[in-house]
Amino acid sequence: MTIASLNAREGMNNPLLLDQLLAPVQEVITHYTRQGRVCSGISDEDFTRLGVWRTLSQACSGRDFLQQQREVFDTALQRSSFFDTLHSARRLRFLAEASFQVYARGRKRQQKQGADLLAAFPELNVRSVWAIDGHKIEHACHALRDAQGRQVAPNTLYALCLHSGLLCHLAPVQGDGEYHHEMPVFRAALPEFSQRERPRRGRTRPPLIIVDPAYVDHAFWDQQRQMRQAGALMIMRAKEDCAPLQVQARAFDGQDPVNTGVEADERVTFAGGAVLRRVRYTDPESGLRYEFLTTDLELRPGVIAWLYLLRWRIEKVFDTAKNKLEEFKAWASGEVARQIQGHFLALCHNLLVLFRGLLDHHFGIREEKLERRRLEQLDRREQVAEAQGARLHPLHRWMPTIVQLSVQFIRSLRNQIIAHLSFRQALPQIRAMLVAYV
Repeated sequence: MTIASLNAREGMNNPLLLDQLLAPVQEVITHYTRQGRVCSGISDEDFTRLGVWRTLSQACSGRDFLQQQREVFDTALQRSSFFDTLHSARRLRFLAEASFQVYARGRKRQQKQGADLLAAFPELNVRSVWAIDGHKIEHACHALRDAQGRQVAPNTLYALCLHSGLLCHLAPVQGDGEYHHEMPVFRAALPEFSQRERPRRGRTRPPLIIVDPAYVDHAFWDQQRQMRQAGALMIMRAKEDCAPLQVQARAFDGQDPVNTGVEADERVTFAGGAVLRRVRYTDPESGLRYEFLTTDLELRPGVIAWLYLLRWRIEKVFDTAKNKLEEFKAWASGEVARQIQGHFLALCHNLLVLFRGLLDHHFGIREEKLERRRLEQLDRREQVAEAQGARLHPLHRWMPTIVQLSVQFIRSLRNQIIAHLSFRQALPQIRAMLVAYV
Protein backbone atom coordinates (compact mmCIF):
# COMPACT_ATOMS: atom_id res chain seq x y z
CA MET A 1 0.00 0.00 0.00
CA THR A 2 1.38 3.43 -0.90
CA ILE A 3 1.22 6.43 1.40
CA ALA A 4 -1.16 8.27 -0.93
CA SER A 5 -3.60 5.33 -0.88
CA LEU A 6 -4.19 5.90 2.83
CA ASN A 7 -5.97 9.13 1.92
CA ALA A 8 -8.92 7.24 0.45
CA ARG A 9 -9.39 4.75 3.28
CA GLU A 10 -12.01 6.80 5.13
CA GLY A 11 -13.15 8.97 2.23
CA MET A 12 -12.76 12.66 1.56
CA ASN A 13 -15.54 13.66 3.97
CA ASN A 14 -13.96 11.86 6.91
CA PRO A 15 -10.19 11.90 6.39
CA LEU A 16 -7.68 10.06 8.49
CA LEU A 17 -6.49 12.07 11.48
CA LEU A 18 -3.04 12.44 9.94
CA ASP A 19 -4.59 13.80 6.73
CA GLN A 20 -6.58 16.35 8.72
CA LEU A 21 -3.43 17.43 10.54
CA LEU A 22 -1.61 17.75 7.21
CA ALA A 23 -4.47 19.58 5.46
CA PRO A 24 -2.83 23.07 5.62
CA VAL A 25 0.40 21.86 4.00
CA GLN A 26 -1.51 19.72 1.46
CA GLU A 27 -3.42 22.84 0.40
CA VAL A 28 -0.15 24.74 0.03
CA ILE A 29 1.49 21.96 -2.00
CA THR A 30 -1.51 21.81 -4.32
CA HIS A 31 -2.03 25.52 -4.92
CA TYR A 32 0.82 27.69 -3.64
CA THR A 33 4.25 26.09 -4.21
CA ARG A 34 6.45 26.61 -7.26
CA GLN A 35 9.39 24.38 -6.31
CA GLY A 36 7.50 21.09 -6.56
CA ARG A 37 8.31 18.45 -9.17
CA VAL A 38 7.00 15.03 -10.19
CA CYS A 39 9.38 12.37 -8.84
CA SER A 40 9.56 8.72 -9.78
CA GLY A 41 10.46 7.63 -6.24
CA ILE A 42 9.15 9.49 -3.21
CA SER A 43 6.83 12.30 -4.30
CA ASP A 44 7.05 15.76 -2.78
CA GLU A 45 3.72 15.13 -1.07
CA ASP A 46 4.96 11.89 0.48
CA PHE A 47 8.30 13.53 1.36
CA THR A 48 6.41 16.16 3.34
CA ARG A 49 4.11 13.63 4.96
CA LEU A 50 7.02 11.44 5.99
CA GLY A 51 9.00 14.37 7.41
CA VAL A 52 6.12 15.65 9.52
CA TRP A 53 5.27 12.19 10.78
CA ARG A 54 8.90 11.40 11.59
CA THR A 55 9.04 14.58 13.69
CA LEU A 56 5.87 13.54 15.53
CA SER A 57 6.45 9.77 15.70
CA GLN A 58 9.17 9.43 18.40
CA ALA A 59 11.27 7.29 16.03
CA CYS A 60 14.78 7.18 17.51
CA SER A 61 16.55 6.73 14.16
CA GLY A 62 15.96 6.66 10.43
CA ARG A 63 15.93 2.86 10.36
CA ASP A 64 13.50 2.79 13.27
CA PHE A 65 11.21 5.10 11.29
CA LEU A 66 11.43 2.96 8.13
CA GLN A 67 10.59 -0.17 10.13
CA GLN A 68 7.59 1.61 11.65
CA GLN A 69 6.40 2.61 8.17
CA ARG A 70 6.61 -1.01 7.01
CA GLU A 71 5.09 -2.72 10.05
CA VAL A 72 2.55 -0.14 11.24
CA PHE A 73 1.55 1.70 8.07
CA ASP A 74 2.19 -1.12 5.55
CA THR A 75 4.40 1.27 3.56
CA ALA A 76 7.65 -0.17 2.22
CA LEU A 77 10.22 2.54 1.53
CA GLN A 78 13.62 2.05 -0.03
CA ARG A 79 16.24 3.03 2.52
CA SER A 80 18.46 4.74 -0.07
CA SER A 81 15.58 6.71 -1.59
CA PHE A 82 14.38 7.89 1.82
CA PHE A 83 17.80 9.05 3.01
CA ASP A 84 18.65 10.61 -0.36
CA THR A 85 15.73 13.03 0.02
CA LEU A 86 17.40 14.49 3.12
CA HIS A 87 20.36 15.64 1.02
CA SER A 88 18.45 17.09 -1.93
CA ALA A 89 18.88 20.84 -2.40
CA ARG A 90 15.75 20.87 -4.56
CA ARG A 91 13.71 19.22 -1.81
CA LEU A 92 15.06 21.80 0.62
CA ARG A 93 13.87 24.67 -1.59
CA PHE A 94 10.47 23.01 -1.95
CA LEU A 95 10.13 22.41 1.81
CA ALA A 96 11.28 25.93 2.73
CA GLU A 97 8.63 27.43 0.44
CA ALA A 98 5.88 25.10 1.65
CA SER A 99 6.75 25.63 5.32
CA PHE A 100 6.71 29.40 5.00
CA GLN A 101 3.42 29.35 3.10
CA VAL A 102 1.85 27.26 5.87
CA TYR A 103 3.04 29.85 8.38
CA ALA A 104 1.85 32.85 6.33
CA ARG A 105 -1.58 31.41 5.55
CA GLY A 106 -2.01 30.09 9.06
CA ARG A 107 -1.20 33.52 10.51
CA LYS A 108 -3.85 35.14 8.27
CA ARG A 109 -6.38 32.51 9.31
CA GLN A 110 -5.70 33.20 12.98
CA GLN A 111 -6.11 36.93 12.43
CA LYS A 112 -9.52 36.40 10.84
CA GLN A 113 -10.54 34.24 13.81
CA GLY A 114 -9.36 36.87 16.31
CA ALA A 115 -6.74 34.53 17.80
CA ASP A 116 -3.98 36.97 18.79
CA LEU A 117 -1.64 36.17 21.69
CA LEU A 118 -0.73 39.88 21.89
CA ALA A 119 -4.30 41.18 21.90
CA ALA A 120 -3.62 42.90 25.25
CA PHE A 121 -1.42 45.38 23.33
CA PRO A 122 -3.61 46.97 20.61
CA GLU A 123 -0.70 49.10 19.37
CA LEU A 124 0.91 45.88 18.10
CA ASN A 125 -1.99 44.62 15.98
CA VAL A 126 -0.36 46.02 12.81
CA ARG A 127 3.21 45.01 13.68
CA SER A 128 5.08 41.74 13.37
CA VAL A 129 6.77 40.71 16.63
CA TRP A 130 9.41 37.97 16.60
CA ALA A 131 11.48 36.23 19.24
CA ILE A 132 14.78 34.97 17.78
CA ASP A 133 16.96 32.27 19.32
CA GLY A 134 19.16 29.30 18.48
CA HIS A 135 18.37 25.65 19.24
CA LYS A 136 21.08 23.00 19.58
CA ILE A 137 20.61 19.26 19.13
CA GLU A 138 22.89 16.23 19.25
CA HIS A 139 25.07 15.59 16.20
CA ALA A 140 24.40 12.72 13.78
CA CYS A 141 26.41 9.54 14.26
CA HIS A 142 28.60 10.09 11.19
CA ALA A 143 28.87 13.88 11.32
CA LEU A 144 32.21 15.42 10.47
CA ARG A 145 34.55 16.43 13.32
CA ASP A 146 36.53 19.62 13.88
CA ALA A 147 40.34 19.88 13.58
CA GLN A 148 40.74 18.53 17.14
CA GLY A 149 38.51 15.54 16.42
CA ARG A 150 35.53 16.86 18.41
CA GLN A 151 31.89 16.57 17.38
CA VAL A 152 30.02 19.85 16.90
CA ALA A 153 26.42 20.16 18.10
CA PRO A 154 24.20 21.38 15.23
CA ASN A 155 22.65 24.75 16.00
CA THR A 156 19.82 26.45 14.11
CA LEU A 157 18.23 29.89 14.43
CA TYR A 158 14.44 30.04 14.64
CA ALA A 159 11.97 32.92 14.75
CA LEU A 160 8.76 32.62 16.79
CA CYS A 161 5.84 34.91 15.92
CA LEU A 162 4.56 36.16 19.28
CA HIS A 163 1.18 37.06 17.77
CA SER A 164 0.42 33.51 16.63
CA GLY A 165 2.85 31.13 18.31
CA LEU A 166 3.93 29.93 14.85
CA LEU A 167 7.59 29.13 14.13
CA CYS A 168 9.90 29.87 11.19
CA HIS A 169 13.28 28.34 10.38
CA LEU A 170 15.67 31.28 10.03
CA ALA A 171 19.20 30.00 9.32
CA PRO A 172 21.68 27.22 10.16
CA VAL A 173 24.47 28.28 12.53
CA GLN A 174 26.92 25.41 12.96
CA GLY A 175 27.50 21.67 12.67
CA ASP A 176 29.61 19.02 10.88
CA GLY A 177 32.90 20.14 12.36
CA GLU A 178 32.34 23.90 12.02
CA TYR A 179 31.72 26.31 14.90
CA HIS A 180 29.96 29.64 14.38
CA HIS A 181 28.51 32.29 16.66
CA GLU A 182 24.83 33.13 16.35
CA MET A 183 25.41 36.91 16.11
CA PRO A 184 26.92 37.14 12.62
CA VAL A 185 24.51 34.50 11.30
CA PHE A 186 21.59 36.47 12.71
CA ARG A 187 22.83 39.75 11.23
CA ALA A 188 23.36 38.12 7.83
CA ALA A 189 19.90 36.51 7.83
CA LEU A 190 17.97 39.52 9.16
CA PRO A 191 17.68 41.63 5.95
CA GLU A 192 16.22 38.78 3.88
CA PHE A 193 13.95 37.70 6.72
CA SER A 194 12.70 41.26 7.27
CA GLN A 195 12.07 41.67 3.56
CA ARG A 196 10.05 38.48 3.48
CA GLU A 197 8.19 39.60 6.59
CA ARG A 198 7.51 43.13 5.32
CA PRO A 199 4.12 44.28 6.61
CA ARG A 200 1.09 43.89 4.42
CA ARG A 201 -0.13 46.68 2.15
CA GLY A 202 -1.35 49.57 4.28
CA ARG A 203 0.98 48.70 7.17
CA THR A 204 3.78 51.10 7.84
CA ARG A 205 5.04 50.01 11.26
CA PRO A 206 8.38 48.15 11.25
CA PRO A 207 8.54 44.69 12.82
CA LEU A 208 9.99 44.14 16.28
CA ILE A 209 12.79 41.61 16.82
CA ILE A 210 13.39 40.40 20.39
CA VAL A 211 16.81 38.85 21.00
CA ASP A 212 18.98 37.53 23.81
CA PRO A 213 21.69 39.79 25.32
CA ALA A 214 24.31 37.57 23.67
CA TYR A 215 23.40 39.19 20.35
CA VAL A 216 24.60 42.58 21.59
CA ASP A 217 28.23 43.48 20.93
CA HIS A 218 30.19 46.46 19.53
CA ALA A 219 29.46 45.37 15.96
CA PHE A 220 25.77 45.27 16.87
CA TRP A 221 25.79 48.93 17.88
CA ASP A 222 27.80 49.88 14.80
CA GLN A 223 25.25 48.18 12.56
CA GLN A 224 22.07 49.67 14.03
CA ARG A 225 21.71 51.78 10.90
CA GLN A 226 21.82 48.58 8.86
CA MET A 227 19.17 47.08 11.13
CA ARG A 228 16.87 50.04 10.57
CA GLN A 229 17.46 49.84 6.82
CA ALA A 230 16.44 46.19 7.04
CA GLY A 231 13.15 47.47 8.44
CA ALA A 232 13.46 46.01 11.95
CA LEU A 233 13.54 47.48 15.44
CA MET A 234 15.12 45.59 18.31
CA ILE A 235 14.38 44.80 21.95
CA MET A 236 17.00 43.13 24.14
CA ARG A 237 18.01 42.91 27.80
CA ALA A 238 20.92 45.12 28.75
CA LYS A 239 24.14 43.46 29.86
CA GLU A 240 25.40 44.17 33.37
CA ASP A 241 28.45 46.08 32.11
CA CYS A 242 26.40 48.15 29.64
CA ALA A 243 27.03 51.64 31.05
CA PRO A 244 25.79 54.64 29.03
CA LEU A 245 27.70 57.92 28.87
CA GLN A 246 24.55 60.07 28.99
CA VAL A 247 21.07 59.46 30.39
CA GLN A 248 18.01 61.59 29.69
CA ALA A 249 14.66 60.81 31.34
CA ARG A 250 11.54 60.32 29.21
CA ALA A 251 8.01 60.92 30.51
CA PHE A 252 5.58 57.98 30.78
CA ASP A 253 2.13 57.36 32.23
CA GLY A 254 2.60 55.75 35.63
CA GLN A 255 -1.18 55.25 36.01
CA ASP A 256 -1.38 52.99 32.95
CA PRO A 257 -1.77 49.39 34.27
CA VAL A 258 0.45 48.13 31.43
CA ASN A 259 3.28 50.28 32.86
CA THR A 260 3.05 48.60 36.27
CA GLY A 261 6.60 47.92 37.45
CA VAL A 262 8.25 50.46 35.14
CA GLU A 263 10.69 52.59 37.15
CA ALA A 264 12.23 54.67 34.36
CA ASP A 265 12.02 55.29 30.64
CA GLU A 266 15.26 56.87 29.39
CA ARG A 267 17.18 57.99 26.34
CA VAL A 268 20.77 56.72 26.70
CA THR A 269 23.93 57.41 24.72
CA PHE A 270 26.83 54.95 24.61
CA ALA A 271 30.47 55.23 23.63
CA GLY A 272 30.69 55.46 19.85
CA GLY A 273 27.56 57.60 19.66
CA ALA A 274 24.88 54.89 19.71
CA VAL A 275 21.61 56.37 21.05
CA LEU A 276 19.00 53.94 22.38
CA ARG A 277 16.07 53.79 24.72
CA ARG A 278 16.38 52.07 28.10
CA VAL A 279 13.47 50.84 30.19
CA ARG A 280 14.13 49.98 33.85
CA TYR A 281 11.56 47.57 35.23
CA THR A 282 10.96 45.81 38.57
CA ASP A 283 8.63 42.82 38.68
CA PRO A 284 5.93 43.77 41.24
CA GLU A 285 5.55 40.13 42.29
CA SER A 286 9.15 38.93 42.72
CA GLY A 287 11.03 42.22 43.08
CA LEU A 288 13.49 41.17 40.35
CA ARG A 289 14.93 44.12 38.42
CA TYR A 290 15.53 44.29 34.70
CA GLU A 291 16.93 46.76 32.20
CA PHE A 292 15.86 46.60 28.57
CA LEU A 293 17.35 48.36 25.56
CA THR A 294 15.42 49.05 22.38
CA THR A 295 15.56 51.03 19.15
CA ASP A 296 11.77 51.52 19.32
CA LEU A 297 10.99 55.04 20.59
CA GLU A 298 7.19 54.93 20.61
CA LEU A 299 5.81 51.88 22.42
CA ARG A 300 4.72 52.20 26.04
CA PRO A 301 7.61 51.20 28.33
CA GLY A 302 5.49 48.45 29.91
CA VAL A 303 4.97 46.90 26.47
CA ILE A 304 8.74 46.92 25.90
CA ALA A 305 9.30 45.09 29.19
CA TRP A 306 6.59 42.51 28.62
CA LEU A 307 7.60 41.73 25.06
CA TYR A 308 11.04 40.77 26.26
CA LEU A 309 9.60 38.72 29.12
CA LEU A 310 7.36 36.93 26.60
CA ARG A 311 10.48 35.88 24.74
CA TRP A 312 10.51 32.76 26.96
CA ARG A 313 7.82 31.32 24.68
CA ILE A 314 10.44 30.34 22.11
CA GLU A 315 12.27 28.42 24.85
CA LYS A 316 9.02 26.56 25.54
CA VAL A 317 8.84 25.60 21.85
CA PHE A 318 12.37 24.20 22.04
CA ASP A 319 11.43 22.33 25.23
CA THR A 320 8.46 20.81 23.39
CA ALA A 321 10.73 19.73 20.53
CA LYS A 322 13.21 18.08 22.86
CA ASN A 323 11.06 16.56 25.59
CA LYS A 324 7.67 15.97 23.93
CA LEU A 325 8.51 15.34 20.28
CA GLU A 326 11.88 13.84 21.32
CA GLU A 327 13.65 15.62 18.47
CA PHE A 328 17.05 15.94 20.12
CA LYS A 329 19.34 14.40 17.50
CA ALA A 330 20.23 15.27 13.89
CA TRP A 331 18.69 12.96 11.30
CA ALA A 332 21.73 13.05 9.02
CA SER A 333 25.00 14.90 8.46
CA GLY A 334 25.40 17.82 6.05
CA GLU A 335 23.94 21.33 6.00
CA VAL A 336 21.10 20.46 3.61
CA ALA A 337 19.92 17.65 5.90
CA ARG A 338 20.16 19.91 8.96
CA GLN A 339 18.08 22.59 7.26
CA ILE A 340 15.48 20.07 6.09
CA GLN A 341 15.13 18.77 9.64
CA GLY A 342 14.85 22.34 10.94
CA HIS A 343 12.08 23.16 8.47
CA PHE A 344 10.24 19.97 9.40
CA LEU A 345 10.44 20.88 13.09
CA ALA A 346 8.93 24.31 12.38
CA LEU A 347 6.32 22.83 10.04
CA CYS A 348 5.27 20.12 12.51
CA HIS A 349 5.00 22.67 15.33
CA ASN A 350 2.87 24.96 13.16
CA LEU A 351 0.58 22.14 12.03
CA LEU A 352 -0.01 21.18 15.67
CA VAL A 353 -0.78 24.80 16.63
CA LEU A 354 -3.13 25.23 13.67
CA PHE A 355 -4.85 21.90 14.39
CA ARG A 356 -5.42 22.96 18.00
CA GLY A 357 -6.87 26.23 16.69
CA LEU A 358 -9.19 24.23 14.40
CA LEU A 359 -10.43 22.22 17.37
CA ASP A 360 -11.13 25.39 19.34
CA HIS A 361 -12.70 27.45 16.56
CA HIS A 362 -14.89 24.77 14.96
CA PHE A 363 -15.53 22.26 17.76
CA GLY A 364 -15.10 24.24 20.99
CA ILE A 365 -12.38 21.83 22.14
CA ARG A 366 -9.68 23.58 24.19
CA GLU A 367 -6.90 22.72 26.63
CA GLU A 368 -9.30 23.07 29.54
CA LYS A 369 -7.07 21.27 32.02
CA LEU A 370 -4.20 23.69 31.35
CA GLU A 371 -6.51 26.70 31.56
CA ARG A 372 -7.79 25.57 34.95
CA ARG A 373 -4.30 24.82 36.24
CA ARG A 374 -2.99 28.21 35.15
CA LEU A 375 -5.86 30.07 36.82
CA GLU A 376 -5.33 28.07 40.01
CA GLN A 377 -1.61 28.88 39.93
CA LEU A 378 -2.35 32.58 39.44
CA ASP A 379 -4.71 32.54 42.42
CA ARG A 380 -2.02 30.93 44.60
CA ARG A 381 0.65 33.35 43.38
CA GLU A 382 -1.61 36.30 44.07
CA GLN A 383 -2.27 35.13 47.62
CA VAL A 384 1.44 34.63 48.30
CA ALA A 385 2.31 38.02 46.81
CA GLU A 386 -0.32 39.85 48.89
CA ALA A 387 0.90 38.10 52.04
CA GLN A 388 4.40 39.43 51.30
CA GLY A 389 3.22 42.95 50.52
CA ALA A 390 3.69 42.50 46.77
CA ARG A 391 1.20 42.11 43.91
CA LEU A 392 0.69 40.24 40.68
CA HIS A 393 1.10 42.22 37.46
CA PRO A 394 -2.39 42.73 35.92
CA LEU A 395 -1.18 41.49 32.54
CA HIS A 396 -0.98 37.95 33.92
CA ARG A 397 -4.78 37.93 33.90
CA TRP A 398 -5.13 39.68 30.54
CA MET A 399 -2.79 37.51 28.50
CA PRO A 400 -4.14 34.35 26.74
CA THR A 401 -3.94 31.30 28.95
CA ILE A 402 -2.62 28.67 26.51
CA VAL A 403 0.64 28.94 24.62
CA GLN A 404 2.56 25.69 24.99
CA LEU A 405 1.48 22.41 23.41
CA SER A 406 0.73 19.83 26.11
CA VAL A 407 2.36 16.42 26.07
CA GLN A 408 -1.03 14.75 26.55
CA PHE A 409 -2.35 16.45 23.39
CA ILE A 410 0.70 15.33 21.38
CA ARG A 411 0.47 11.76 22.71
CA SER A 412 -3.22 11.58 21.84
CA LEU A 413 -2.59 12.61 18.24
CA ARG A 414 0.34 10.23 17.91
CA ASN A 415 -1.51 7.22 19.32
CA GLN A 416 -4.59 7.71 17.17
CA ILE A 417 -2.57 8.27 14.00
CA ILE A 418 -0.80 4.95 14.67
CA ALA A 419 -4.24 3.35 15.15
CA HIS A 420 -5.29 4.64 11.67
CA LEU A 421 -8.30 6.44 13.15
CA SER A 422 -10.28 8.93 11.13
CA PHE A 423 -10.61 12.52 12.28
CA ARG A 424 -14.23 11.91 13.29
CA GLN A 425 -13.30 8.79 15.26
CA ALA A 426 -10.44 10.60 17.00
CA LEU A 427 -12.41 13.65 18.18
CA PRO A 428 -13.88 12.10 21.37
CA GLN A 429 -10.46 10.89 22.51
CA ILE A 430 -8.85 14.25 21.74
CA ARG A 431 -11.58 16.07 23.66
CA ALA A 432 -11.08 13.80 26.67
CA MET A 433 -7.31 14.37 26.66
CA LEU A 434 -7.75 18.15 26.57
CA VAL A 435 -10.38 18.29 29.31
CA ALA A 436 -8.65 16.35 32.10
CA TYR A 437 -5.35 14.75 33.05
CA VAL A 438 -4.96 10.99 32.72
